[in-house]
Amino acid sequence: MGRFGRLFGRRRRLPSDADALLRGALLSVLDRDLAEAERFLSRAVRADDGAVEPYLALGRLYRMRGEVGRAIQLHQNQLLRSDLNPEQTTLALVELAADFREGGFVARAIATYEEVLARSPRHIEALQALVALRAGDQDFEAAIELSRRLKKLEGESPRLAEAALRVEMAERAAAEGRSDEARKALKRALRRDPKSVRAWLALGLLEAERSRDRAALAAWSKVPEVDRRQGPLVYPRLAASYAALGRPRDFESHLRGLIKGEPGDPHARLALARALAARGELKAAEQVLRELVALRPDDLEPRSALLRLRAGAIEDPDLAGDLEGLLETLERQDLLRDWEKLA
Repeated sequence: MGRFGRLFGRRRRLPSDADALLRGALLSVLDRDLAEAERFLSRAVRADDGAVEPYLALGRLYRMRGEVGRAIQLHQNQLLRSDLNPEQTTLALVELAADFREGGFVARAIATYEEVLARSPRHIEALQALVALRAGDQDFEAAIELSRRLKKLEGESPRLAEAALRVEMAERAAAEGRSDEARKALKRALRRDPKSVRAWLALGLLEAERSRDRAALAAWSKVPEVDRRQGPLVYPRLAASYAALGRPRDFESHLRGLIKGEPGDPHARLALARALAARGELKAAEQVLRELVALRPDDLEPRSALLRLRAGAIEDPDLAGDLEGLLETLERQDLLRDWEKLA
């Protein structure tokens, strides 16, 4: 029994005042004692059957417990009442729509939220829900139009929200083999938000699937320009694209250009060190890592990469094995990243 359940007593007489019962229900919910909260709300409904709020709260409680059918029935019964004012009717419709959504009845949820908007065109919660529901139902144009209305009400630019929806549209189209449609959606997304990492990543994948290595390279190159922290998402792909074009060394030049622009970029430096090491230029790789250690003395990643690089040169096999074991243990404990996964 929860703390507030003990306070009131699960089987002791409950207050008769509706407000006191609602307060008791709130305390029970805060105490995570939903059974006791239901008891308070059920009594509140009986104490004042003309009130709407106890019914709505009880329906929400049913939904919280996964009893969607009971919630739907309660909210539908409320909507049959003739004494509800417009605001109360809208509240009941919003709760009913949430019931349908929770229960997976997408079409009914959409229809009910649209009824809410017909009554209250500026209803933020209904707009937010409909954007998600329409997108989930792959009706992206409707979702985009709704998102424009929503952002206007929130005083924000709709461009970023539209871009995100168009990227989602493109990903769905690509997954279903509709590459041309996906490419068009991505182009439109990037016109709305040229800094969308997700859009540049997806566009690069589409171009690579068509063996358009130059176009893929151009798309993926945008990612670290937009956000250096996302560079590791594309560095292996950039390396593969340069190799496919017969210009593997240009990948290293690309990384050096990024480092020149931002000397403290750890991801570009680690990627360069790995590329050099893979080509057998261990001394050059070591120099890159030592420069990074000097720039970021408290960062464990470049130090671990440097140790792993040098472990191969240790003549004592036991010492090399112990060092490798230590690094692997730290990686398993999420204290370090695997050198092989650094880029």
